[in-house]
Amino acid sequence: MKKRTTLYKLTLLTLGCLMVRAGLAQEQAQAPQAPEHNNVRRAIRWKQFDYTCEGGAKLTVYLSETMAKIRFQEHTYLMKQTTSADGNRYSDGSVAWWGKGDGGFLQKDTPDGDGPLVVKDCRLEKQPEAAVVTGTVSYLQRMALPRNAVIEVQLHDASLQDAAANVVAEDRITLGDRQVPVSFELKVDASKIDAKHKYSVSARILVDDKPWFGSDKAYPVLTGGNPSHVDMVLKQVGM
Repeated sequence: MKKRTTLYKLTLLTLGCLMVRAGLAQEQAQAPQAPEHNNVRRAIRWKQFDYTCEGGAKLTVYLSETMAKIRFQEHTYLMKQTTSADGNRYSDGSVAWWGKGDGGFLQKDTPDGDGPLVVKDCRLEKQPEAAVVTGTVSYLQRMALPRNAVIEVQLHDASLQDAAANVVAEDRITLGDRQVPVSFELKVDASKIDAKHKYSVSARILVDDKPWFGSDKAYPVLTGGNPSHVDMVLKQVGM
């Protein structure tokens, strides 16, 4: 009788342990998983400034928030912005860049702030101005274009005979949810525009690389008293 009682107690103990384990396993299965941490660092976006310094030496400054990267001759200096009463000062502890307005200089960073100059009289190079042509593209037919339609707009130097070489600027616009008229903007380095040349804009609408609409005339722009904005009405050329 005593053996039976002991066996009965052992059986109950074993069943209890199994139930506890089953409960723990269920809780672990239902417990929310810890979110995965994204350890990928966001890429630093640098804004570039080019300088011409004493003796024609070239220096480039890249700025990003409180960081600066200076490239001069064969050296690249990664610096942090420091407190300064006049101008923008960046330093890596050994070399400092001072920028103020359109000028700046690079010098050795010393405790007294009077370190020898690495290069001086740096002047910011002016970025070339852009010639901008804006306008719209439309057609008169009462029909909608598919979402995959592409509007191709080109600025041509009409003074050049070579059709392949006379494209000065180009833009391709995927229509998506829009319908005509569709706005466009073409930018080109102003130094590439010759006041003695004639320029014009053309456009066409492609669907699956097949032309549906196209310009049937030239739209003069920029030089010779012509405007920089044109509203082009295309003609149906094929389906």
